[in-house]
Amino acid sequence: MFRNVTIITSFTLLLVSGICSGQKTWWGEYSVFAGGGDNEIFRFQELIGSGSVTGTGVWTAGADLRRLIGDHFSIGTGLSYSQQYYYTSPAPGIPGEDRPGSFGLITLPVTARVDFLKWFFADAGAIFGFQAGMSRIDNMTGLGAAVGAGFQYNFKSDIFVRIRAYASQYGLLRFIPENYPQTLANAGVTVGVGYRFIRLGKCNCPDDNRPGR
Repeated sequence: MFRNVTIITSFTLLLVSGICSGQKTWWGEYSVFAGGGDNEIFRFQELIGSGSVTGTGVWTAGADLRRLIGDHFSIGTGLSYSQQYYYTSPAPGIPGEDRPGSFGLITLPVTARVDFLKWFFADAGAIFGFQAGMSRIDNMTGLGAAVGAGFQYNFKSDIFVRIRAYASQYGLLRFIPENYPQTLANAGVTVGVGYRFIRLGKCNCPDDNRPGR
């Protein structure tokens, strides 16, 4: 667990340093968010005679950092945690009871976002996921993908509020190989609040590069 957190932190700092390099003066956003939704745990090729897993929901919280490139495009990263709930059921004809369980997932996204119609946006990208703790299902540590769309309102104070609907798929490429691996899908909504900031360069002339609101 400690090793996973160290890897995630180091990789996040590397990404942030890459996002924050380049132009001497640039605009960015950072925010915190929380939300929840549905989850599903399944195999793309289900095994005959095996037990089943039923997802019962997920909550998530985290923070993100985004660099604005012009008025309509940005790239970002962040760090979030989600708690995944489920129960396992024995195979048909096998005696036994449903058993509830849960596990944590630490995620590091790398996304590209397009803004349109002033307040709306759509984004997509890759997700590096690290499972925290043990569970009775396959380890979900690996690479996945996510898409999202939402609404962001920017106040004149540079504070903003954001509502985002998302869908994500974890464990498409596994760090721990499995035969007939299970995979995890999430779909839900998050609500966030953040602040638009500027990193000043030597020219100290932010108005020349200020993105549209």
